[in-house]
Amino acid sequence: MKTSSALVCSALCMAASSAACGVYRPPYTQASQASPPADSHQATLVFLWPTTSCDPGGYYVIAAEDGRFLGTISSGTQLRSVVAPGPLSIVGWNELQERAGNAVTPAAVSVLHGSVLAGQTYYVQLKFGEWDEQGPREQYTARIGQPGWRSCIAPDHSMTTAMVRLTPASEAWKELPQWTTQLDGLAPDRGAGQAWLDENRETLRYHRVVAEARFAKLRPGARRLATLDIDDGTSGAP
Repeated sequence: MKTSSALVCSALCMAASSAACGVYRPPYTQASQASPPADSHQATLVFLWPTTSCDPGGYYVIAAEDGRFLGTISSGTQLRSVVAPGPLSIVGWNELQERAGNAVTPAAVSVLHGSVLAGQTYYVQLKFGEWDEQGPREQYTARIGQPGWRSCIAPDHSMTTAMVRLTPASEAWKELPQWTTQLDGLAPDRGAGQAWLDENRETLRYHRVVAEARFAKLRPGARRLATLDIDDGTSGAP
């Protein structure tokens, strides 16, 4: 029988090999249509993880701070989850990396605030290695006699992350049609996922504290990027 740490290492290897051979589907999810019809009584959140050179591996748990399980997401996927209209606060963390022993740094715990309307769809991009603890920052690696190249921000070998609202004014908005078509669609397995989260309330509580402390330190521009405005929603495809 494998030990807990051996299971984590096996899962990390599986996620790494999946990234090379196909998309790794994280636990507590099920395949979903890329663009199912919106729910007229609830708001739809679409979290997008387009693959980049700064991907940390593993998968992210996404949960409302009041204890609702919203899903899990991995590189090359999009997660669609419905929530009740009104204010919301969301936290995300890399469960697999943390179980493997990676340090929990504030910059690796993502946070999103905002308000949403029923019948509207809101888009959120997960970004890796592009933010520090307080917001977006560019970091370059020097090369002798040549221009430096942009490098990933990963203090203590823990890749930074952020959940960033997407609107028609966002530079990445033009990528949405391609992302929503090509990223593998996921929906939460709410029964299994909520049961897991209910058994790990202390884990959620800890990440909620870290996330809110980080939100309080965000620079003003970063705080706007990490806050969904009620008017950011769309009623159709991007």
